[in-house]
Amino acid sequence: MVFIQINKIYFLFQDIYNYRNNNIKGKKMENKVILIEENEDKSVITIRLNRIEKKNAINYDIMVDFLKALDQVERTDARVVIITGGDDLFSSGIDLNFLTGQERDSEGVIPDLRVPRNFRYFANTWIQPIFTRIEKMEKPVIAKINGFCFGMAFELALACDFRFCTESAQFHMLETKIGMNPDVGGTIRLTRIVGIQNAKDIILTGRKFDGNEAYRLGVVNRVAKTHEELDSIIKMYIDELLTSGPLAIGLAKKLIDDCYGKDTALGLELETLVSSQLLQTKDAINGALARLTKTKPKWKWK
Repeated sequence: MVFIQINKIYFLFQDIYNYRNNNIKGKKMENKVILIEENEDKSVITIRLNRIEKKNAINYDIMVDFLKALDQVERTDARVVIITGGDDLFSSGIDLNFLTGQERDSEGVIPDLRVPRNFRYFANTWIQPIFTRIEKMEKPVIAKINGFCFGMAFELALACDFRFCTESAQFHMLETKIGMNPDVGGTIRLTRIVGIQNAKDIILTGRKFDGNEAYRLGVVNRVAKTHEELDSIIKMYIDELLTSGPLAIGLAKKLIDDCYGKDTALGLELETLVSSQLLQTKDAINGALARLTKTKPKWKWK
């Protein structure tokens, strides 16, 4: 009887331990500000902002983990990357506590951003390069935008290759409303994407606009009425991207980004240089043969 009682007590404590341990693990998972998700065949990876209780406001922790996520994804064989937030929001933009120096990091990386030279140095050498990595990644990157997409989050979406949103999405380049200027590529990338006239409209007024106007202004590639339609549009684009050669997509992306606004003759020279290299690849041979035989090409990244 004593043995049975001791045994019962043991299993009771074991259950309490397991329950507590699982809850702690659960909380740790919930506290991750960036989540990485893969589809079944690992061809598509989603990087999800997950600071929902703070409206995905971008702070130091998000930027550190986002940078790690980009590096991790770049090393995979995934063909397409999606960057998104929650079901009802993308992100409210930079956390003002971080911007005004009220949030400090334990490692002492963040300087006093109220000192102009500190701000310029930190922005140029630490924050901006994180977004530039999206452009330098030789994988197409899609911004899936639900709900509001404000300030720095807007700039994050601009660094992506494609932007898709719902009609109810809210865009807001709000920096001028707080006496600031878009400084993570907002003025540069937005002007390249929508032109000077629309860029001035969006940036100088700092006004909010919805998904339909974002499409009219050229901010997004497509707009959807519902979340289901948004998923369907993104799937359609992914399917097209997966049937194209990964090496060709990666180098075409670099040519478009790096040659925009540059000398035309230089751009044409770089185009032929890239194509001459691609012609030597197995993928180019397989792609041509698949086209001739009306079959699906099998890409090898070689």
